[in-house]
Amino acid sequence: MRTKTELYREAKRRVESRRQRAVTEAVARRAAALAAIPGLEAAEQQVRLLGLKAVQLAAQGAGEGAVADAQATRALAQAELNRLLAAHGYGPGSLEPKFTCPLCQDTGLAKGRLCECVGRAARELRREEINAESPLALCTFETMQLRYYPNRQDPDTGVNIRAYMGETLAALGEYADTFDLKSANLLITGNAGLGKTHASLSIVDRVLKKQWDAIYISAQNLFSQLERERFSDNCSLLEAVREADLLVLDDLGTEHVNPYMLSCFYDILNTRMLERRPTIYTSNIVDGQKFEARYTEKIASRLAGSCEPVLFLGDDIRPLLHP
Repeated sequence: MRTKTELYREAKRRVESRRQRAVTEAVARRAAALAAIPGLEAAEQQVRLLGLKAVQLAAQGAGEGAVADAQATRALAQAELNRLLAAHGYGPGSLEPKFTCPLCQDTGLAKGRLCECVGRAARELRREEINAESPLALCTFETMQLRYYPNRQDPDTGVNIRAYMGETLAALGEYADTFDLKSANLLITGNAGLGKTHASLSIVDRVLKKQWDAIYISAQNLFSQLERERFSDNCSLLEAVREADLLVLDDLGTEHVNPYMLSCFYDILNTRMLERRPTIYTSNIVDGQKFEARYTEKIASRLAGSCEPVLFLGDDIRPLLHP
């Protein structure tokens, strides 16, 4: 996972590359048109000269009538140029570069600021990263069907499982729709195969669409990669998960626990708390004592104290999806 800086740098490079392709294609189209249309170069030169004359007259303080006459003459020349192009199958402006973003013309900058098209490109890059790690493209709240949750009472909580999960998924959907940096941290727990990962990725999908930066990564992958980067000069992954607007750390309990892992986990947990960046944690560990024994009392207490608990109920859905 790249940091925001790395992501935006690559996004801007992509936008600028898009501009270069558009310019190169326009040059090729113009060369072909000049070779095919007699008098095209002269007609274009006439339009440019008349346009320059109108600008010069205005700059020299010529009367409004003289400037208007010059502009009208240029308009007639432009119309003649358009007729010449149309006679050979070219539309108005067809020889100009076709930029993807009309606001910045694929420069990446609009009105002195980074254009929103760079932000869109950055979020698309983030999607590509997450899709390489998970089935993000397949995960939405709309594909989470309540029929997979049993329509019976849960023996421990006494609630109807299907009704309860309907309310839970609706609440998570609202969390995604209203997400901002004031959103709560969530600790989603429940037995394996109940849709915790699917729901978390569905949140990520909506948050990215709302123009926030979101990272999804499994605990196993995160801590194993951090272990490999331990003695590296560049630990961009750690910085990326610290600074993301939303971090989903999925499947706590599957990673290898050692002192370095616990140190990294506490660092991420504490940094994101202090900087008020929302985090969603998921785990199959539903027993608080087992959680504390695995992660230490310090981490378990800090996590529980900073997160709203979300419990998933039901039976393993996976056999129903892949009978």
